[in-house]
Amino acid sequence: MTSPSIRRHLSAGLLLVLSLRATAESSYTTPYVFTTLAGQSSVGSTDGPGSSARFAWPHGMAVDAQGNIYVTDGDNQTVRKITPAGVVSTFAGVAGERGTVDGDAVTARLDFPFGAAMDRSGNLYVADLGGRTIRKITPAGVVSTFAGKANEGGTADGPGADARFRAPTRIAIDGADNLYVTDRSSNTIRKITSAGVVSTFAGKPDIAGNNDGIGTEARFASPVGIVVGPTGDIFVADSSNATIRRITSAGVVSTLVGKANQRGYVNATGADARFVSLDSDLVADATGNLYVGDLGNFVIRKITPTGIVSTLAGTAGTYGSVNGIGLAARFYEPTGLALDKTGHLYVGDQVDFTVRKIVLATGEVSSFAGLSRDDSYGSADGAAAARFRNLASVAIGPAGELYVADPINSTIRKITPDGSATTFAGQAGQRGHADGTGSAARLDQPYGVAVDASGTVYVSDPGSDTIRKITPAGVVTTLAGDPVAGIGYVDGAGRDARFAYPYGITVDQGGTVYVADTSNHAIRKITPAGTVSTLAGTPGVRGSTDGPGSIAQFSNPCALAIDVAGNLFIADTGNRTVRKVTPDGTVSTLAGLAAAAGSADGNGAAARFQRLSGIAVDANGIVYASDDSNQVIRRISPTGQTSTLGGLVSAIGNADGVGAKARFLNPPGVAVGPGGKLYVTSGTVVRQGLAAGQPRFTTHPQSQAVTTGATLQLNAIVSASPEPTYQWQLNGQPVAGATATTLTLANVRTTDAGHYTLVATNALGSATSNPAIVTVNAFTLPPSTGTSSGGGGAPSYWFIAALALLTAFRRLRRF
Repeated sequence: MTSPSIRRHLSAGLLLVLSLRATAESSYTTPYVFTTLAGQSSVGSTDGPGSSARFAWPHGMAVDAQGNIYVTDGDNQTVRKITPAGVVSTFAGVAGERGTVDGDAVTARLDFPFGAAMDRSGNLYVADLGGRTIRKITPAGVVSTFAGKANEGGTADGPGADARFRAPTRIAIDGADNLYVTDRSSNTIRKITSAGVVSTFAGKPDIAGNNDGIGTEARFASPVGIVVGPTGDIFVADSSNATIRRITSAGVVSTLVGKANQRGYVNATGADARFVSLDSDLVADATGNLYVGDLGNFVIRKITPTGIVSTLAGTAGTYGSVNGIGLAARFYEPTGLALDKTGHLYVGDQVDFTVRKIVLATGEVSSFAGLSRDDSYGSADGAAAARFRNLASVAIGPAGELYVADPINSTIRKITPDGSATTFAGQAGQRGHADGTGSAARLDQPYGVAVDASGTVYVSDPGSDTIRKITPAGVVTTLAGDPVAGIGYVDGAGRDARFAYPYGITVDQGGTVYVADTSNHAIRKITPAGTVSTLAGTPGVRGSTDGPGSIAQFSNPCALAIDVAGNLFIADTGNRTVRKVTPDGTVSTLAGLAAAAGSADGNGAAARFQRLSGIAVDANGIVYASDDSNQVIRRISPTGQTSTLGGLVSAIGNADGVGAKARFLNPPGVAVGPGGKLYVTSGTVVRQGLAAGQPRFTTHPQSQAVTTGATLQLNAIVSASPEPTYQWQLNGQPVAGATATTLTLANVRTTDAGHYTLVATNALGSATSNPAIVTVNAFTLPPSTGTSSGGGGAPSYWFIAALALLTAFRRLRRF
């Protein structure tokens, strides 16, 4: 689980990261279709009611006059709409497709949308943080750029596209539809008139401080939340100062509560109050009370107009996703806030991936939309009930079973081909180092997993700097390294050897184990008896040199795979390259260019990776790599030609789909099985992938002749991935309800005659079968011979008809 503190540090560095625009040059020449095998994710972009919806770091929020809530779903690059009943839809942008394109709801692209505000006419204004602009979205979802110029930062004032922003973060709007924007990185408050003219309202561009004063004499330090109160005063959550500032309509700045650079958790009045992190929206109710998310304390704070600070919901110092009344509730990072007219406060918890609802009158907190991370994380075994906690590497056993490192649970999990999970070794939540069988053993933070032909599992445990061995019966022993001695670099036998955070591991056909000794920047070799030596790399020296043995250099290698010829393939994470080591220890670079970051497909050194964390190789020498920071799965041919199989650069989630439609969440592990079937760990789920292909008929329906009243059956066999939809047609027109590979028609009529075809369609295309010509013949009785005598033979058709008429006549006579 990514801790809230780690996520906060990531958020703090986000402004720099957003300025680095990745080159998304992916070819998807052989796309894969990815589906979820085991586990459940709370991250995604799914629309739907309540907990069926998924978000990816929801940030800003606004409410319209009808009570609809609009959420800037930052990592999805979209704005989502939530009805008062909790039904989520995508209002503008396309999930995962980052950009600065204006247009209608589907055509438009957003670049890390952050803050949001609604004007009196129902227009939504969004601080597009990545694009450094303010975007306007009409009630119909039409997006335009209201102020600033896409991807050009600065502090210039002026009309529309002449203005520049450094990092527009949150937005407030007054009764005259003037916008006020916190330009976080420039430490200023900007004002935009309804005509789009931008000026600096308070603060001095690029000069941080905490001075009160008028206009540009005042100083701020990373201002974030902003709101216009009922009296017209503007309030700002001055994040790095840990204070709430007040700005009058004349631009006079004062400090309402908190004391600059004095952090903590104190409910008090004015300067005696303390906060930790006010990196949040700020909202005001009709009486002038303010509400702000104090992220560092994991609570929602309330501030009266006179400066009295109290805690509305959550318990300081305790994070989680718990509903309840007031202090009994728990939050992770409550950043997005919006208040409706009925006294409901909506909270976007950015690392819980949910929107929560608080009734102000009672303090009752409930879930409103999205699935909590606490509901997707866990250690439960089972099929649909299986839960994991940020999975690491994955390996395939001899019977097609999977072994997965669940490092935060300190366990190795086993998953059957149908997706049922069990705990193979270790006990969830019991971190340590102890040999033993099954749940009696203790693992520290297992990461790398490899399996030999006999089903013996090898595990790299960087938490204890050891290599563990697990028999098929679950007996855990320590193969090499000493958990007590700690990190180091020593070749030797068994516990005499030393490692420094060994992550990657693989095993060859003879039982020799290879380890990516990450912090030693070396590739180590372990014999079946446990003797450790160095195969390649200069221990303790980081570099990117190719060459033999100890001449070669690596930079934090994290993953290994070995082919049938004994060649090793290495995810050289620090160098952002894929390296190859021959059995004699000679190192070369297969793909990527040392220290050159990116996401480009291409041949050899022309390819670009961001952070390689997992690697696998198939029987044909094809290498598969998880490029986790790019959120994609890559394929590298034996000649170094790199292409992308699935995922979209910088688009996070866990959505199933084909090629660029699939989504991953920092996928750290990849394994390849027979037929090129891939297995990928992605957050709390295990995904499986197969080469996608458009429908192809292996068996076409056959022509038939049938008689009226009989049953017609036509069959076809189709090969495709993903599974297609089907539609039978008669003479080019759809047959109602005929949506399977078999068509059955009972009691056939003459009108059923004609040319039948089956159309199969999936995400890659359609195919139509050869026509089956169906002929329908009328039913006829065999003709009478006219030579029958006595009682022999069947009565004729005319005799039966006459007898029926006579019977009917007699019945009528009775009346």
